[in-house]
Amino acid sequence: MTGWRLVADVGGTNVRFARADKFGCLENVLSLPSNAYTSFTHALRSYLEQAGAPPNWNACAIGAAGPVDGSKVTLTNRASWSISADEVSTTLAGAPVTIVNDLEAVAAALPHLHKNEVTCLRGPELLSPPQAPMIAINVGTGFGAAVISVDKHTGTWTTHASEAGHMTLAAATLEEMDLLGVSQSANSLESFLSGSGVCRLYQHLSGNTNAITAAEIFARAGDPQADKVVQITTSVLARVTGDLVLATGAWGGVFFCGSVATGWARLADQSAFRLVFENKDAMRLRMQNVPTGLIVRHDVALFGLAKLEL
Repeated sequence: MTGWRLVADVGGTNVRFARADKFGCLENVLSLPSNAYTSFTHALRSYLEQAGAPPNWNACAIGAAGPVDGSKVTLTNRASWSISADEVSTTLAGAPVTIVNDLEAVAAALPHLHKNEVTCLRGPELLSPPQAPMIAINVGTGFGAAVISVDKHTGTWTTHASEAGHMTLAAATLEEMDLLGVSQSANSLESFLSGSGVCRLYQHLSGNTNAITAAEIFARAGDPQADKVVQITTSVLARVTGDLVLATGAWGGVFFCGSVATGWARLADQSAFRLVFENKDAMRLRMQNVPTGLIVRHDVALFGLAKLEL
């Protein structure tokens, strides 16, 4: 078959490659550890050798964890990796290359997800087909968000990147005011709503300074401190998510992804989440109509890159 698109989801820990056909079907999916390679191009060449991928690429779409400047990006958590569309194009014998933020890749998938690929988190059912802007929110190693909106005349979907994780997190209660100092850094959303943020919060509440992961904390259902972490995370995440919906007009729905979001969703009081999420004064009734869901498709970023309008 001719006309393959090469897609790559580039994070600070791993880089995942695949080839996709025009329907978004993925083949030759391979995940490589970023620290085993000196650059993205180095990892790309390794993928091409291991996958035996064909040379007839008609395009390449890359989602990278960092702000994109024109046709270049430097990873936020791996500054030694700078990706240039021109350099990648040369490696792929001149195929056109598009680079977007990693959350744009997830957002690009939203209009094409099936109902069984998203778990509803209370609230209204997710609309199908979607008609209004939607927002993808990642809570994992970091915190990120991107919006996708549709042109009502052409039906074309367009993604919009952000660096929402680096917005300042303000306290809404006296308890939160005390806890914000736990981050030991600037009080960004990411310093609190991320894997490391969850761990610092648990260590502060429990007095246990031993190393622990967010997954281990979420596995401690019944542990009073772990339960408190989930409760606080629920309240803060709901408020921040509601603010992002208001700021972007993402009335079509909120779609969470990431390891922390997945672990949190299994334990969270979703009714409490919706209560805080919808508590936006004059916008309360409108917020009640905004769906919230957790993406359960594991390859959503690669799929989004496959469906991205180039």
